Amino acid sequence: MKNGYETSLDLIEIDVTFKCNLMCYNCDRSCRQAPEERHMSTEQIGKFLEETQKKNRSWKRIRILGGEPYLHPEIHEIMRMLAEYKSENRDTVVEIVTNGYGPEVNKAIKNTPTDIIIKNTKKVSQYNKKFEPFNIAPVDKKEYLSSDYTKACWITEECGMGLNPYGYYQCGVAGSIDRVFGFDIGLKKMPDEQQQLTPLKKKLCAYCGHFLNQKFIPPEARKPLIGEPQTRSWKMAYSNYKKQKPSMTVYL
Repeated sequence: MKNGYETSLDLIEIDVTFKCNLMCYNCDRSCRQAPEERHMSTEQIGKFLEETQKKNRSWKRIRILGGEPYLHPEIHEIMRMLAEYKSENRDTVVEIVTNGYGPEVNKAIKNTPTDIIIKNTKKVSQYNKKFEPFNIAPVDKKEYLSSDYTKACWITEECGMGLNPYGYYQCGVAGSIDRVFGFDIGLKKMPDEQQQLTPLKKKLCAYCGHFLNQKFIPPEARKPLIGEPQTRSWKMAYSNYKKQKPSMTVYL
């Protein structure tokens, strides 16, 4: 096993919404466990593109996610903005990941610009036995109490940075952890160096079930996941979230 992972700074996943029409069990964006209908604004997408230009950042891949991204009320404007960026940066792959579920989503899919690649997971149920147990917090397990969480896991390397309404993170999953726990530590400016993400890894990876494996395990090799297991920290966080959502500062 590798001795830790660095975040790929030329890859980014943008969670444009946490709204979802399927709300799968064990969702690692907590769309079912902690529903929220906040969307990224077109102004925030514009700021991301402005930062990209000012920093002369060359993206290998920009991936649009959610929630279900096609449920964003301005998803076609967001896709237009990213398609325009793509037209001037031909080496950048722009993708949108959808669950492909339901008539509203499938109707919206048809209006995707040809320059944007559609990754359709074609889900048919809330139950996905090959998901990983996301809500098992390493910090709740004795054998992980002294772990170096800055080692992160394969997601930071394979998927790159995350961006959501609350800022930049070492990965998209980390951003969803922050919005539930309310640490409010998303970076409000695009990071240039690994060191800027180290404090986020130290804090947020301690609550991520993906850290338990670190390396990628193909879905066909995973044990079937039954139910929605949650350790103490997650049960408490979801309980607090239902009582009152955390106050978070936004990326603007």
